[in-house]
Amino acid sequence: MTDIKQLLKEFERYAYGQSLYSAFTDLLDWTLLPFRMHNNVEAQQQALETYRTHQKATQLVTLLTLIGDGSENFSDPLGELYQQAISSGHNGQFWTPEHMCDMMAAITIGDTLEDNQTVCDPTCGSGRMLLAAAKISRKALFYGADLDITCCKMTLVNMLLNSLEGEIAHMNTLSNDFYKGYKISTTLVNGYHIPYYIEFTEPELSYIWLRPVKPQAKPTFSTPFEPVRAAQPVNGIQGSLF
Repeated sequence: MTDIKQLLKEFERYAYGQSLYSAFTDLLDWTLLPFRMHNNVEAQQQALETYRTHQKATQLVTLLTLIGDGSENFSDPLGELYQQAISSGHNGQFWTPEHMCDMMAAITIGDTLEDNQTVCDPTCGSGRMLLAAAKISRKALFYGADLDITCCKMTLVNMLLNSLEGEIAHMNTLSNDFYKGYKISTTLVNGYHIPYYIEFTEPELSYIWLRPVKPQAKPTFSTPFEPVRAAQPVNGIQGSLF
């Protein structure tokens, strides 16, 4: 993983003139901008041009380079940065150490994970559990949900940086209230699998949101139920097997 001290130093330089939290959410939004799937080429080019003309473009590139390098081997420097510079344990936001995530993935999944098999973390945080599962097989489908939109975006960035496919949902997993979702996939361009995401707000499009259970049909009996007696009398004694 990238040296967290160096990452913190560059982040504080990038955040100069604004709060650390607003700088971090700004960093996430600008990181996600080039990966978003747009409806046409013109919109995509406009998004890229907006990205290039960022007022702190040089510092942004330096910071993203450190995060990208630190993401090798499915590590999570983005989550570590957030925990140390932003949350400091606020609202109980302490991320599970990566080696613990690896152990939990090994216990839960084992040594193998089939292609397109699904892995879901209903409280994904920065996505460390999904990254641990990806170390076993990156060809699985990864699904995560969290009540904190910042956590959802961190997981989304981590999945895009590692070209993982699946979905991240901003939702309340306990109440099943759905707010926003991101589908992540890749497309083949010049021999390379380029990751992208599509944002949506309709819960019916999500694979994580639980569909309402359809009410069962009412019974169609027109007459009262009549008990049926056994053809042969039962001579067993209560409390005996014979």
